[in-house]
Amino acid sequence: MAALVHDEPWVDWMQSWSPAGWLGMANRAPAASADLVRRRQRDLLEHARAHSQFYRRHHGRHPGALMPAWQDLPPVDKTTLMANFDQWVTDPAITRAGVEDFLADRSRIGEDFLRRYAIWTSSGTSGEPGIFIQDSGALAVYTSLLESRMDRRFATQRWWPMAASGAFGPWGLQPRSALVAALDGHYASVSFWRRQCRFNPVSGSASRAFSVTQPIEEICAGLQEWRPAFLASYPSMLAELARQQQAGRLRLTPLALWAGGEGLPASTRDWIESVFGAPVINDYGASECLSIAFECPHGRMHLNDDWVVMEPVDADDRPVEPGTPSKAVLLTNLANRVQPLIRYRLGDSVTMHPDDCPCGNHRPSFTIEGRGDDTLRLRDARSAEVRLSPLAVTTVLEEGADLHRFQLLQTSADALSLRLDDSLSSDPARLRERALAVLRDYLRRQGLPEIKLSVDAAPPSVDPASGKLRQVIVMAD
Repeated sequence: MAALVHDEPWVDWMQSWSPAGWLGMANRAPAASADLVRRRQRDLLEHARAHSQFYRRHHGRHPGALMPAWQDLPPVDKTTLMANFDQWVTDPAITRAGVEDFLADRSRIGEDFLRRYAIWTSSGTSGEPGIFIQDSGALAVYTSLLESRMDRRFATQRWWPMAASGAFGPWGLQPRSALVAALDGHYASVSFWRRQCRFNPVSGSASRAFSVTQPIEEICAGLQEWRPAFLASYPSMLAELARQQQAGRLRLTPLALWAGGEGLPASTRDWIESVFGAPVINDYGASECLSIAFECPHGRMHLNDDWVVMEPVDADDRPVEPGTPSKAVLLTNLANRVQPLIRYRLGDSVTMHPDDCPCGNHRPSFTIEGRGDDTLRLRDARSAEVRLSPLAVTTVLEEGADLHRFQLLQTSADALSLRLDDSLSSDPARLRERALAVLRDYLRRQGLPEIKLSVDAAPPSVDPASGKLRQVIVMAD
């Protein structure tokens, strides 16, 4: 592990297994951390300049050891990087054509590309999906961060009672875990999950994944049979599972819950915790960088600032002051060398806290405006309410109809309207037919064959305040 995470001593990895490790790393001296970050920034810039044709051109030529000031480096965005994919990567063995052939085979989800790289895709709400390659050093860093910086104090208090409950895997050595997520694409969550299971057979034998697009009754039945100690999913799905638990249709006693991929309001988090009697562990990550920040017991996100540089900016990429919501952030992943991300524009709005966090962690803290999609609340033929997770619905359209910029509106309890961006389609009519067919089949499998579907002639519209595209919107209950 030590060799893979570059200059981190092996004892840092060992700390991840100690309850004191979280607090020890949290209270690292700010001056030492600043020196570490500056060294990693310099190393990443030099590596990108030496091995990436794109960054050599994008950053310009600088003689000798001279490098521009960090804030003078021009930002990059997904569209630009994807248009220069073969020149962006630092390993000439990687080509976009080869990567796309790999991604086309869904049987290889979680496998390594060229036997040494992980490949993850992101949803294309901006019009084009992103393709992000992670090297072994980055993957080791993500693993170490996820293991060491999650708050497990509540979980350790219940460890032995859980061992007696049967929620542990083979021989009682490994707690059972379950992931409820989109499983049919090379997404970061399921790809990383399957990769970890493959490299750790003991953990793999105690892990199961459930598709978020399954009917909720099937998901509940599978979870009840498996009885996981750890349950991971999107906040909207955890909320629906909590509703099933509260109604008595699910009877789980988890050790802890993990949430990610969407915003999680404090009130929703508190309610989920009260229903399951277990803490909800929330983190902030992306396909570009799996572990950006982690949430402390006081509900603040703390930046993994030794491996991530995050600059909150306005619409013109100018810095914003703490306490002011940003329009976006410029993200730099210091761990990944094969596909450098240096001042990469990520369209998330964050607000940095100007004061110290009550938890005692000295890492920068912030709040984030999560994805604003709504949970659909439809009525079946018997007028019973059926709730559908927004990420389940978007996954169906993205994977089944190859849509990446759309908007689904719930106009009544039994009607949905779809807005499409068909400007780049050679056959818009066929695109609409395919989208409706995929959506209709999904609704049928959820017990909702009678829902009325239509296509809205208007294109998808972004939120005027945030500038983001909300893909699932409930217009009327």
